[in-house]
Amino acid sequence: MAIISTRLRGLPAMGRIAALTAVLVISAAALATACRSDSTPASIGTLVDATGDLAVYGPPIQQAVDLAVQLVNEADGVNGAELQVVHRDSGTSEQIASDAASALVNVDGIGGIVGSLSSGVTLAVAQSQTIPGQAVLISPASTSPALSVLDDNDFLFRTTVSDALQGVVAAQLAHQLDYDNVATLYINNPYGEGLTRNFADAMNDLGRTVSEQVAIEGGQASYLSELRRAAGSGATVLMAIAYPETAGVFLREATDSGLFEQFLFVDGTKSQDMFDNLGGNVFEGAYGTAPGAPATNPNTQTFKELYASMMDGDPESPFISEGFDAAVLLALAIELADSADGPAIKSALRQVA
Repeated sequence: MAIISTRLRGLPAMGRIAALTAVLVISAAALATACRSDSTPASIGTLVDATGDLAVYGPPIQQAVDLAVQLVNEADGVNGAELQVVHRDSGTSEQIASDAASALVNVDGIGGIVGSLSSGVTLAVAQSQTIPGQAVLISPASTSPALSVLDDNDFLFRTTVSDALQGVVAAQLAHQLDYDNVATLYINNPYGEGLTRNFADAMNDLGRTVSEQVAIEGGQASYLSELRRAAGSGATVLMAIAYPETAGVFLREATDSGLFEQFLFVDGTKSQDMFDNLGGNVFEGAYGTAPGAPATNPNTQTFKELYASMMDGDPESPFISEGFDAAVLLALAIELADSADGPAIKSALRQVA
């Protein structure tokens, strides 16, 4: 998907990498002209998954935030002081993430947080911690349409796109591949529910069939019964809407049992480690969708080169550029507001974006 990142409820897009060169120029200009009255170091936080079903995505996103902080500090920091970052684990768990968010807000005094990844976790954290605690939460990866309608008092944002779009693009892809009958196995949370629903609606509009949508819970030892239900509908293609640990289990069972030979993938299953463990040759020629900037965008290439050279990371890791964008937005908002408090960041965020 060659698309532009959008903000919840119409925030003007920072852009996927937000024109990295422009970001650095804007950062330097803002840092050079803003008030210098406060030399106290400012802090932002991250709430991404170091453990749990999405643990493969968390550390690279943390590195992307670290890269943003490093570049900001090389440009004289925020308000003449060094920008610092506090990392906490979201754990792909509503409870673990809520506890970690409480610590960020109430112990660390953080007013701007990059996170979380799972849409269900992000929604739980926003409702229980960051909205009542008046801290800005910017998710780099939560794509559920439910975020767009949450009564958030303007404290919840995202730098990735809604699955209201990804579902349509995935259906267009299935249509182009001439997939007449698809079944979905989807993780039973707001991410999975929103994506399967939008995909099925778009497929119906194209005259194609989604004959079965099977909800699954993460962490099961086997999904054979759910796979048999999906295959029993007559579907010849399985769309995997889940996270790497869970998808790795049912994809192996799907191929070993011969229940499915054709697959569609989404951003939640964009994991090289998962395919390496499964034996990637089994899925050779399969397609999927994920939000991202055009590969030909020179700013995309600049970001990837910086990430690979400065952080020694894989520049193809999902959602790293969205994490970078979120951190830069928080830094610019703190600079403009001359404050790292959540309400101040909120008041400046739209302008710097």
